[in-house]
Amino acid sequence: MASDNTLNFLDLACVLKITPDMTMEKLGSAINAGVFDAANIAGTLKIKGLINFAAQLPGSTNIELTDKCKALLDDANAKSAEPTDALDDEILRQLSGGKRIPIDLQNTLNINSKDLALRLYKLYKQNFISYELRNGNVDILLTESGFLKSKEPKPQQTQMLPEQQTAQPAGQQAAQAMPESGALTAEDENAEKELAGEPSGQVLAKKGNGAVIVISLVVIIVAILILIMLNVI
Repeated sequence: MASDNTLNFLDLACVLKITPDMTMEKLGSAINAGVFDAANIAGTLKIKGLINFAAQLPGSTNIELTDKCKALLDDANAKSAEPTDALDDEILRQLSGGKRIPIDLQNTLNINSKDLALRLYKLYKQNFISYELRNGNVDILLTESGFLKSKEPKPQQTQMLPEQQTAQPAGQQAAQAMPESGALTAEDENAEKELAGEPSGQVLAKKGNGAVIVISLVVIIVAILILIMLNVI
């Protein structure tokens, strides 16, 4: 028996056409295929374990769905009720770009045929696509809803978490902790001069020497003025 992953959308679309009174003679018209194509599809479905044949007299061969096929249909119907997601949206975009055959979609998206079949069935049930069986193949078409959905922009990336938004690099935090430019204190000036190679003690000594010189000049000027006044008297 073939692997479940070999199931494809053509298989699913064909078994959906099989009614309780289906016979081999009716299968061709049900799936819009000739006698040869219908027989080929019936043989494929039999190998994959989806149908059984029940011979009846005179000469008619009934087609019955197996338990495996019924379980597949139940699974497909359950998944068809789920909301669409990013993969469904990508399938619609690929269909909008011109890929109408399941094998083209499978190769582009790199997913197995069963998963693709169930996705396409979900999109069909939610009226985003339609399909047409013809000559042993299936063509997939977008509906108006599917076309409009395929043109919706892709969702944006997830926004940053609050802790990511408030986090700041260590360099930025250090820069914020520094005083504003132009507001240097005396200690900052001394520190700058120390960085330039001048110790803070020498800086303070130079300031004291300057004050002594100014006071000495004032004393000399006052003494000269007193002498001049005495001579005049």
